Amino acid sequence: MGRIIAMGGGFGGDDAVSLAKKVMEMSGKPTPRYLQIPTTGYDFADGGSIALFAKMGCEVDVLYLTHAYMTEQIIAEKIRSADLIYVPGGNLKFVADVWKKTGADRYLREAFDENKILFGSSSGSMCWFREGFDDCGPESSFMFVDALGLIPYCNVPHYESAFWQEFNKYAATRSVSSIACENEAALCYIDGKYSVMVSSARPDARVWFFDAGDGYKRFDLREHPEILERL
Repeated sequence: MGRIIAMGGGFGGDDAVSLAKKVMEMSGKPTPRYLQIPTTGYDFADGGSIALFAKMGCEVDVLYLTHAYMTEQIIAEKIRSADLIYVPGGNLKFVADVWKKTGADRYLREAFDENKILFGSSSGSMCWFREGFDDCGPESSFMFVDALGLIPYCNVPHYESAFWQEFNKYAATRSVSSIACENEAALCYIDGKYSVMVSSARPDARVWFFDAGDGYKRFDLREHPEILERL
């Protein structure tokens, strides 16, 4: 039924270690295979994440989709062999275009169907949703970008920032409800059920829901668990 952890902004320090332990345990394997897909950062990998998972005993690999040697066979083999698939932050429009062009989007949907663990922060969280609200337009302007659609909502990261709360002006223009995650907070979709996860460093972090069925009214999902149950 799929497993996704979508973070508004990355978890750091001890919380990053705790998250790594959580996703490794979820895999059910003593040495799961970790794959990073850094297309969001124009194929500059997040070395810290790679080092952390390697130190914790994972087999680690990186999928560089923009490199000249890349083939669909390599893409399929790397994604199919992974247990944990991580996407860091960056440019959502770029990643959406490259994934569609290379066919990586098809294999990532296949990975979701096969219950692999998909996780990421910022653009690496928006990529799993129907669409994301990212500052990847001309001169860093905001735009909506169609994404994989594994979670059927619009997603906004870094929402504790006034800059990203620009989304408030546009929430009612969407055809679907929206999820806005603050830094160090995540929306988790595990085997058909939604939940909220926050870091120990920011226990007051929030995940917000703009309800298309209720005039796009905004709800704090930590205070309204009944909404999570019906998503």
